Amino acid sequence: MNYGHRLEFGTFITPTHQSPQQPVALAQLSEQLGFDVVTFQDHPYQPAFLDTWTLLTWVAAQTSRVRLSANVHSIPLRTPAVLARAAASLDLLSDGRAELGIGAGGFWDAIEAMGGRRLTPGESVTALSEAIDVIRALWDVDTRGGARVDGRFYRLDGAKRGPAPKHPIPLWIGALKPRMLRLIGEKGDGWLPSLPYLQPGDLRRGNAIIDEAAEAAGRDPREIRRLVNISGRFAPSRGGFLQGTGQDWVDDLLPLVVEDGVGTFIVMGDDPRTLQQFAEEVIPGLRAAVDEAVPAGSAGSRVRPSVALAARRPGIDYDGVPLSLRDGAVEPGDPDYRTLRGGYLRGGSPGLILRPGSTEEVVEALEYARRHPDLPLGVRSGGHGLSGRSTNDGGLVVDLGRLDSVTVLDADARLVRVGAGARWMDVATALAAHGWALSSGDYGGVGVG
Repeated sequence: MNYGHRLEFGTFITPTHQSPQQPVALAQLSEQLGFDVVTFQDHPYQPAFLDTWTLLTWVAAQTSRVRLSANVHSIPLRTPAVLARAAASLDLLSDGRAELGIGAGGFWDAIEAMGGRRLTPGESVTALSEAIDVIRALWDVDTRGGARVDGRFYRLDGAKRGPAPKHPIPLWIGALKPRMLRLIGEKGDGWLPSLPYLQPGDLRRGNAIIDEAAEAAGRDPREIRRLVNISGRFAPSRGGFLQGTGQDWVDDLLPLVVEDGVGTFIVMGDDPRTLQQFAEEVIPGLRAAVDEAVPAGSAGSRVRPSVALAARRPGIDYDGVPLSLRDGAVEPGDPDYRTLRGGYLRGGSPGLILRPGSTEEVVEALEYARRHPDLPLGVRSGGHGLSGRSTNDGGLVVDLGRLDSVTVLDADARLVRVGAGARWMDVATALAAHGWALSSGDYGGVGVG
Protein backbone atom coordinates (compact mmCIF):
# COMPACT_ATOMS: atom_id res chain seq x y z
CA MET A 1 0.00 0.00 0.00
CA ASN A 2 1.28 3.45 -0.89
CA TYR A 3 0.35 6.29 1.47
CA GLY A 4 0.80 9.13 -1.01
CA HIS A 5 3.77 10.73 0.73
CA ARG A 6 6.30 12.87 -1.08
CA LEU A 7 9.33 10.71 -1.85
CA GLU A 8 12.31 11.92 0.18
CA PHE A 9 15.89 10.84 0.75
CA GLY A 10 18.34 11.22 3.61
CA THR A 11 21.72 10.23 4.96
CA PHE A 12 22.66 8.49 8.21
CA ILE A 13 26.12 9.70 9.26
CA THR A 14 28.31 8.39 12.07
CA PRO A 15 28.92 11.19 14.60
CA THR A 16 32.54 10.21 15.17
CA HIS A 17 34.67 12.40 17.42
CA GLN A 18 38.01 11.13 16.08
CA SER A 19 37.65 13.41 13.08
CA PRO A 20 35.00 15.84 14.33
CA GLN A 21 34.71 17.74 11.06
CA GLN A 22 34.02 14.57 9.07
CA PRO A 23 30.30 14.29 9.94
CA VAL A 24 29.95 18.02 9.32
CA ALA A 25 31.55 17.71 5.88
CA LEU A 26 29.36 14.71 5.03
CA ALA A 27 26.27 16.69 6.06
CA GLN A 28 27.34 19.54 3.78
CA LEU A 29 27.96 17.05 0.97
CA SER A 30 24.50 15.59 1.55
CA GLU A 31 23.01 19.04 1.08
CA GLN A 32 25.04 19.67 -2.07
CA LEU A 33 23.93 16.34 -3.53
CA GLY A 34 20.26 17.15 -3.01
CA PHE A 35 19.34 14.92 -0.07
CA ASP A 36 16.36 16.13 1.96
CA VAL A 37 17.44 15.22 5.47
CA VAL A 38 20.65 14.46 7.36
CA THR A 39 20.49 12.22 10.44
CA PHE A 40 22.90 11.10 13.16
CA GLN A 41 22.57 8.26 15.64
CA ASP A 42 22.24 9.28 19.28
CA HIS A 43 24.08 7.21 21.88
CA PRO A 44 25.03 9.60 24.72
CA TYR A 45 26.85 6.78 26.54
CA GLN A 46 29.18 6.17 23.58
CA PRO A 47 32.44 8.13 24.08
CA ALA A 48 33.53 7.49 20.49
CA PHE A 49 30.70 9.75 19.31
CA LEU A 50 30.16 13.47 19.43
CA ASP A 51 27.10 14.52 21.40
CA THR A 52 24.36 14.32 18.82
CA TRP A 53 22.42 17.39 19.91
CA THR A 54 25.54 19.55 19.88
CA LEU A 55 26.39 18.19 16.44
CA LEU A 56 22.90 18.93 15.11
CA THR A 57 23.13 22.56 16.18
CA TRP A 58 26.61 22.93 14.69
CA VAL A 59 25.56 21.36 11.38
CA ALA A 60 22.47 23.56 11.24
CA ALA A 61 24.77 26.58 11.27
CA GLN A 62 26.94 25.07 8.51
CA THR A 63 24.06 24.27 6.12
CA SER A 64 21.15 26.21 4.68
CA ARG A 65 18.56 23.85 3.17
CA VAL A 66 18.79 20.27 4.40
CA ARG A 67 16.64 19.18 7.35
CA LEU A 68 18.25 17.63 10.41
CA SER A 69 17.32 14.90 12.88
CA ALA A 70 18.65 12.36 15.33
CA ASN A 71 18.19 8.78 14.22
CA VAL A 72 16.99 8.45 16.97
CA HIS A 73 17.27 10.27 20.33
CA SER A 74 17.49 8.01 23.37
CA ILE A 75 14.63 9.34 25.48
CA PRO A 76 15.87 7.80 28.76
CA LEU A 77 18.87 10.16 28.55
CA ARG A 78 17.10 13.12 26.93
CA THR A 79 14.68 14.78 29.34
CA PRO A 80 11.54 15.28 27.20
CA ALA A 81 10.71 18.78 28.46
CA VAL A 82 14.23 20.03 27.73
CA LEU A 83 14.30 18.16 24.42
CA ALA A 84 11.03 19.81 23.38
CA ARG A 85 12.40 23.30 23.94
CA ALA A 86 15.75 22.45 22.38
CA ALA A 87 14.06 21.10 19.23
CA ALA A 88 11.76 24.11 18.94
CA SER A 89 14.71 26.45 19.42
CA LEU A 90 16.77 24.71 16.74
CA ASP A 91 13.78 24.80 14.41
CA LEU A 92 13.42 28.55 14.90
CA LEU A 93 17.15 29.20 14.48
CA SER A 94 17.40 27.01 11.36
CA ASP A 95 14.26 28.42 9.70
CA GLY A 96 12.20 25.27 10.10
CA ARG A 97 14.77 22.54 9.42
CA ALA A 98 14.59 20.51 12.64
CA GLU A 99 12.91 17.10 12.79
CA LEU A 100 12.72 14.86 15.86
CA GLY A 101 13.52 11.17 15.82
CA ILE A 102 12.95 9.48 19.18
CA GLY A 103 13.15 6.01 20.66
CA ALA A 104 12.43 4.20 23.91
CA GLY A 105 16.06 3.23 24.54
CA GLY A 106 17.61 -0.20 24.47
CA PHE A 107 21.14 -0.40 25.86
CA TRP A 108 20.08 -0.39 29.48
CA ASP A 109 23.44 -1.20 31.08
CA ALA A 110 24.97 1.81 29.34
CA ILE A 111 21.94 3.98 30.08
CA GLU A 112 22.05 3.05 33.75
CA ALA A 113 25.80 3.70 33.87
CA MET A 114 25.09 7.25 32.65
CA GLY A 115 22.57 7.83 35.43
CA GLY A 116 19.46 6.85 33.51
CA ARG A 117 16.75 4.68 34.98
CA ARG A 118 16.58 1.05 33.90
CA LEU A 119 13.13 0.21 32.58
CA THR A 120 11.42 -2.97 31.49
CA PRO A 121 10.31 -3.14 27.84
CA GLY A 122 6.74 -2.34 28.85
CA GLU A 123 7.82 0.54 31.07
CA SER A 124 9.98 2.01 28.31
CA VAL A 125 7.01 2.15 25.93
CA THR A 126 4.87 3.84 28.59
CA ALA A 127 7.67 6.31 29.28
CA LEU A 128 8.01 7.12 25.57
CA SER A 129 4.26 7.67 25.31
CA GLU A 130 4.43 10.11 28.22
CA ALA A 131 7.44 11.82 26.66
CA ILE A 132 5.44 12.44 23.49
CA ASP A 133 2.68 14.01 25.58
CA VAL A 134 5.21 16.27 27.30
CA ILE A 135 6.79 17.39 24.04
CA ARG A 136 3.47 18.11 22.36
CA ALA A 137 2.10 19.93 25.41
CA LEU A 138 5.04 22.33 25.53
CA TRP A 139 4.80 23.03 21.79
CA ASP A 140 1.06 23.76 22.09
CA VAL A 141 1.12 27.51 22.68
CA ASP A 142 -2.51 27.96 21.59
CA THR A 143 -3.94 26.24 24.66
CA ARG A 144 -4.34 28.55 27.62
CA GLY A 145 -2.81 27.82 30.99
CA GLY A 146 0.22 25.83 31.99
CA ALA A 147 1.06 22.49 30.45
CA ARG A 148 0.14 19.45 32.53
CA VAL A 149 1.02 15.80 32.04
CA ASP A 150 0.33 13.44 34.92
CA GLY A 151 2.59 10.57 33.95
CA ARG A 152 4.31 7.83 35.84
CA PHE A 153 7.74 8.61 34.41
CA TYR A 154 7.40 12.18 33.12
CA ARG A 155 5.26 14.98 34.51
CA LEU A 156 4.43 18.59 33.80
CA ASP A 157 2.77 20.54 36.57
CA GLY A 158 1.71 23.85 35.04
CA ALA A 159 4.89 24.40 33.02
CA LYS A 160 4.89 27.44 30.76
CA ARG A 161 4.31 26.54 27.14
CA GLY A 162 6.61 27.35 24.25
CA PRO A 163 8.43 28.26 22.27
CA ALA A 164 6.42 26.92 19.36
CA PRO A 165 8.61 25.53 16.58
CA LYS A 166 8.84 27.24 13.20
CA HIS A 167 7.03 24.34 11.53
CA PRO A 168 5.15 21.29 12.84
CA ILE A 169 8.10 19.12 13.86
CA PRO A 170 7.23 15.47 13.16
CA LEU A 171 7.96 12.81 15.75
CA TRP A 172 9.65 9.90 13.96
CA ILE A 173 9.78 6.85 16.20
CA GLY A 174 12.30 4.05 15.92
CA ALA A 175 10.46 0.81 16.64
CA LEU A 176 10.20 -2.89 15.81
CA LYS A 177 7.90 -4.57 18.35
CA PRO A 178 4.06 -4.53 18.26
CA ARG A 179 3.47 -2.34 21.32
CA MET A 180 5.81 0.34 19.98
CA LEU A 181 4.16 0.09 16.57
CA ARG A 182 0.76 0.63 18.17
CA LEU A 183 2.14 3.72 19.91
CA ILE A 184 3.22 5.07 16.53
CA GLY A 185 -0.29 4.58 15.21
CA GLU A 186 -1.78 6.35 18.22
CA LYS A 187 0.63 9.28 18.60
CA GLY A 188 3.53 9.22 16.14
CA ASP A 189 4.18 11.01 12.87
CA GLY A 190 6.58 8.49 11.39
CA TRP A 191 7.90 4.94 11.66
CA LEU A 192 11.70 4.74 11.36
CA PRO A 193 13.13 1.19 11.38
CA SER A 194 16.42 -0.01 9.90
CA LEU A 195 16.00 -2.40 6.99
CA PRO A 196 18.95 -4.65 7.97
CA TYR A 197 17.07 -5.54 11.18
CA LEU A 198 13.85 -6.47 9.37
CA GLN A 199 12.82 -9.82 8.00
CA PRO A 200 10.86 -10.22 4.75
CA GLY A 201 7.28 -9.13 5.36
CA ASP A 202 8.08 -7.10 8.49
CA LEU A 203 7.28 -3.79 6.80
CA ARG A 204 3.89 -5.05 5.68
CA ARG A 205 3.11 -6.53 9.09
CA GLY A 206 4.33 -3.41 10.89
CA ASN A 207 2.26 -1.16 8.66
CA ALA A 208 -0.83 -3.22 9.41
CA ILE A 209 -0.34 -2.80 13.16
CA ILE A 210 0.29 0.93 12.82
CA ASP A 211 -2.70 1.44 10.53
CA GLU A 212 -5.06 -0.47 12.81
CA ALA A 213 -3.91 1.53 15.84
CA ALA A 214 -4.22 4.80 13.93
CA GLU A 215 -7.78 4.06 12.85
CA ALA A 216 -8.70 3.00 16.39
CA ALA A 217 -7.41 6.39 17.57
CA GLY A 218 -9.49 8.21 14.96
CA ARG A 219 -6.51 8.99 12.75
CA ASP A 220 -5.87 8.55 9.05
CA PRO A 221 -2.96 6.10 8.58
CA ARG A 222 -1.67 8.40 5.84
CA GLU A 223 -0.76 10.91 8.57
CA ILE A 224 2.15 8.64 9.49
CA ARG A 225 5.21 8.76 7.25
CA ARG A 226 7.07 5.50 6.69
CA LEU A 227 10.85 5.97 6.73
CA VAL A 228 13.55 3.31 6.54
CA ASN A 229 17.31 3.23 7.02
CA ILE A 230 18.98 1.29 4.20
CA SER A 231 22.48 0.06 3.42
CA GLY A 232 24.06 -1.62 0.44
CA ARG A 233 26.93 -1.62 -2.02
CA PHE A 234 27.22 -0.40 -5.57
CA ALA A 235 28.82 -2.91 -7.96
CA PRO A 236 29.06 -3.47 -11.73
CA SER A 237 26.73 -6.48 -11.52
CA ARG A 238 23.99 -7.66 -9.19
CA GLY A 239 25.03 -9.61 -6.13
CA GLY A 240 21.87 -9.50 -4.01
CA PHE A 241 19.44 -6.99 -2.51
CA LEU A 242 20.92 -3.47 -2.80
CA GLN A 243 24.10 -5.02 -4.20
CA GLY A 244 24.59 -3.88 -7.78
CA THR A 245 24.16 -0.99 -10.17
CA GLY A 246 22.13 2.13 -9.56
CA GLN A 247 19.31 0.62 -11.62
CA ASP A 248 19.45 -2.52 -9.47
CA TRP A 249 18.95 -0.32 -6.41
CA VAL A 250 15.98 1.36 -8.09
CA ASP A 251 14.45 -2.02 -8.89
CA ASP A 252 14.93 -3.17 -5.28
CA LEU A 253 13.54 -0.01 -3.66
CA LEU A 254 10.52 0.54 -5.91
CA PRO A 255 8.41 -2.26 -4.32
CA LEU A 256 9.08 -0.76 -0.89
CA VAL A 257 7.41 2.44 -2.10
CA VAL A 258 4.56 0.91 -4.06
CA GLU A 259 3.72 -2.07 -1.83
CA ASP A 260 5.04 -1.08 1.62
CA GLY A 261 4.41 2.66 1.57
CA VAL A 262 7.95 3.83 2.29
CA GLY A 263 8.20 7.57 1.71
CA THR A 264 11.73 8.24 2.94
CA PHE A 265 14.91 6.28 2.31
CA ILE A 266 17.89 7.11 4.53
CA VAL A 267 21.27 5.84 3.35
CA MET A 268 23.46 4.48 6.14
CA GLY A 269 27.20 5.00 5.74
CA ASP A 270 30.01 7.50 5.54
CA ASP A 271 31.43 6.82 2.06
CA PRO A 272 31.16 10.01 -0.06
CA ARG A 273 31.29 8.00 -3.30
CA THR A 274 28.30 5.90 -2.25
CA LEU A 275 26.32 9.01 -1.36
CA GLN A 276 27.21 10.63 -4.67
CA GLN A 277 26.29 7.59 -6.75
CA PHE A 278 23.02 7.20 -4.86
CA ALA A 279 22.19 10.87 -5.47
CA GLU A 280 23.12 10.77 -9.15
CA GLU A 281 21.59 7.43 -10.12
CA VAL A 282 19.12 6.14 -7.55
CA ILE A 283 17.26 9.32 -6.55
CA PRO A 284 16.28 10.44 -10.08
CA GLY A 285 15.72 6.86 -11.22
CA LEU A 286 13.47 5.98 -8.30
CA ARG A 287 11.51 9.22 -8.59
CA ALA A 288 10.84 8.53 -12.26
CA ALA A 289 9.78 4.96 -11.49
CA VAL A 290 7.44 6.10 -8.71
CA ASP A 291 5.93 8.73 -11.01
CA GLU A 292 5.00 5.88 -13.34
CA ALA A 293 3.78 3.46 -10.68
CA VAL A 294 1.87 5.57 -8.14
CA PRO A 295 -1.10 7.90 -8.83
CA ALA A 296 0.28 10.73 -6.67
CA GLY A 297 3.78 10.19 -8.05
CA SER A 298 6.95 11.07 -6.21
CA ALA A 299 5.55 14.51 -5.36
CA GLY A 300 2.89 12.93 -3.16
CA SER A 301 -0.29 14.57 -1.96
CA ARG A 302 -1.09 16.61 1.13
CA VAL A 303 -2.75 14.80 4.01
CA ARG A 304 -4.31 16.87 6.76
CA PRO A 305 -4.31 15.28 10.22
CA SER A 306 -7.64 14.22 11.67
CA VAL A 307 -7.37 16.92 14.35
CA ALA A 308 -7.13 19.53 11.59
CA LEU A 309 -10.14 18.11 9.76
CA ALA A 310 -12.15 18.26 12.98
CA ALA A 311 -11.57 22.03 13.14
CA ARG A 312 -13.24 22.74 9.78
CA ARG A 313 -16.12 25.21 9.78
CA PRO A 314 -19.58 24.42 8.35
CA GLY A 315 -20.74 25.65 4.95
CA ILE A 316 -17.35 25.53 3.19
CA ASP A 317 -16.56 23.14 0.35
CA TYR A 318 -13.05 22.28 1.50
CA ASP A 319 -12.73 19.40 -0.94
CA GLY A 320 -13.63 21.75 -3.79
CA VAL A 321 -10.66 24.10 -3.34
CA PRO A 322 -8.97 24.49 -6.76
CA LEU A 323 -5.93 22.27 -7.16
CA SER A 324 -3.62 25.24 -7.74
CA LEU A 325 -4.63 26.74 -4.37
CA ARG A 326 -4.81 23.56 -2.32
CA ASP A 327 -1.24 23.36 -1.03
CA GLY A 328 -1.20 26.98 0.12
CA ALA A 329 -4.69 27.02 1.65
CA VAL A 330 -4.82 27.43 5.42
CA GLU A 331 -7.62 25.94 7.52
CA PRO A 332 -8.44 26.49 11.22
CA GLY A 333 -6.59 23.32 12.20
CA ASP A 334 -3.38 24.15 10.31
CA PRO A 335 -0.21 25.36 12.05
CA ASP A 336 -0.03 28.63 10.05
CA TYR A 337 -3.58 29.57 11.03
CA ARG A 338 -2.42 31.19 14.27
CA THR A 339 -0.45 33.87 12.41
CA LEU A 340 -2.86 34.34 9.49
CA ARG A 341 -6.29 34.35 11.12
CA GLY A 342 -6.37 38.04 12.08
CA GLY A 343 -5.03 41.42 11.12
CA TYR A 344 -2.95 44.14 12.71
CA LEU A 345 -5.60 45.37 15.14
CA ARG A 346 -8.46 42.90 14.64
CA GLY A 347 -8.61 39.23 15.48
CA GLY A 348 -10.60 36.81 13.37
CA SER A 349 -11.56 33.19 12.87
CA PRO A 350 -12.07 32.65 9.13
CA GLY A 351 -13.01 29.20 7.94
CA LEU A 352 -10.51 29.16 5.09
CA ILE A 353 -7.62 31.33 3.94
CA LEU A 354 -6.65 31.13 0.27
CA ARG A 355 -3.16 32.32 -0.69
CA PRO A 356 -2.90 32.76 -4.46
CA GLY A 357 0.53 33.26 -5.98
CA SER A 358 -0.43 34.54 -9.43
CA THR A 359 -3.11 36.50 -11.23
CA GLU A 360 -4.60 33.27 -12.52
CA GLU A 361 -4.83 31.90 -9.00
CA VAL A 362 -6.52 35.10 -7.81
CA VAL A 363 -9.16 34.53 -10.48
CA GLU A 364 -9.63 30.95 -9.28
CA ALA A 365 -9.89 32.12 -5.67
CA LEU A 366 -12.62 34.60 -6.55
CA GLU A 367 -14.50 32.00 -8.58
CA TYR A 368 -14.33 29.67 -5.58
CA ALA A 369 -15.60 32.45 -3.30
CA ARG A 370 -18.58 33.06 -5.60
CA ARG A 371 -19.67 29.50 -4.91
CA HIS A 372 -20.12 30.54 -1.26
CA PRO A 373 -22.42 33.58 -1.56
CA ASP A 374 -23.68 33.29 2.01
CA LEU A 375 -20.23 33.48 3.58
CA PRO A 376 -18.34 36.69 4.42
CA LEU A 377 -15.32 37.39 2.21
CA GLY A 378 -12.21 39.28 3.25
CA VAL A 379 -9.41 40.39 0.94
CA ARG A 380 -6.02 41.02 2.50
CA SER A 381 -3.01 42.70 0.91
CA GLY A 382 0.43 42.97 2.47
CA GLY A 383 1.06 44.80 5.73
CA HIS A 384 -1.59 45.64 8.25
CA GLY A 385 -5.15 46.88 8.01
CA LEU A 386 -7.17 48.84 10.54
CA SER A 387 -10.78 48.26 9.50
CA GLY A 388 -10.97 44.52 10.18
CA ARG A 389 -12.37 43.81 6.72
CA SER A 390 -9.37 41.63 5.91
CA THR A 391 -10.66 38.91 8.23
CA ASN A 392 -13.99 37.53 9.48
CA ASP A 393 -15.62 34.76 11.47
CA GLY A 394 -16.31 31.53 9.62
CA GLY A 395 -15.92 32.95 6.13
CA LEU A 396 -13.28 33.11 3.42
CA VAL A 397 -10.15 35.24 3.19
CA VAL A 398 -8.13 35.80 0.02
CA ASP A 399 -4.64 36.66 1.24
CA LEU A 400 -2.50 38.35 -1.42
CA GLY A 401 0.69 38.26 0.64
CA ARG A 402 2.48 35.99 -1.83
CA LEU A 403 2.05 38.58 -4.59
CA ASP A 404 4.86 40.68 -3.17
CA SER A 405 7.13 41.13 -6.18
CA VAL A 406 8.75 44.48 -6.95
CA THR A 407 9.85 44.68 -10.61
CA VAL A 408 11.71 47.50 -12.33
CA LEU A 409 10.07 47.80 -15.75
CA ASP A 410 12.03 50.78 -17.08
CA ALA A 411 15.14 51.95 -15.24
CA ASP A 412 15.45 55.16 -17.25
CA ALA A 413 11.87 56.17 -16.57
CA ARG A 414 12.07 54.71 -13.06
CA LEU A 415 8.89 52.77 -13.74
CA VAL A 416 8.27 50.05 -11.16
CA ARG A 417 5.52 47.44 -10.86
CA VAL A 418 4.61 46.55 -7.28
CA GLY A 419 2.63 43.44 -6.38
CA ALA A 420 -0.58 43.71 -4.39
CA GLY A 421 0.96 41.92 -1.43
CA ALA A 422 4.15 43.98 -1.17
CA ARG A 423 5.03 46.19 1.76
CA TRP A 424 6.96 49.44 1.64
CA MET A 425 10.02 47.72 3.10
CA ASP A 426 10.01 45.40 0.07
CA VAL A 427 9.82 48.38 -2.25
CA ALA A 428 12.62 50.22 -0.46
CA THR A 429 14.87 47.15 -0.62
CA ALA A 430 14.32 46.73 -4.37
CA LEU A 431 14.88 50.44 -5.06
CA ALA A 432 18.07 50.52 -3.00
CA ALA A 433 19.72 48.11 -5.44
CA HIS A 434 19.40 50.88 -8.07
CA GLY A 435 20.43 53.68 -5.76
CA TRP A 436 16.86 54.93 -5.58
CA ALA A 437 14.70 55.80 -2.61
CA LEU A 438 11.08 56.53 -1.74
CA SER A 439 10.02 60.15 -2.13
CA SER A 440 8.37 60.16 1.27
CA GLY A 441 8.75 58.26 4.50
CA ASP A 442 6.54 55.42 5.63
CA TYR A 443 6.61 52.52 8.05
CA GLY A 444 8.14 49.44 6.41
CA GLY A 445 5.37 47.09 7.46
CA VAL A 446 2.62 49.09 5.74
CA GLY A 447 1.20 47.42 2.66
CA VAL A 448 1.34 49.16 -0.69
CA GLY A 449 -1.98 47.75 -1.89
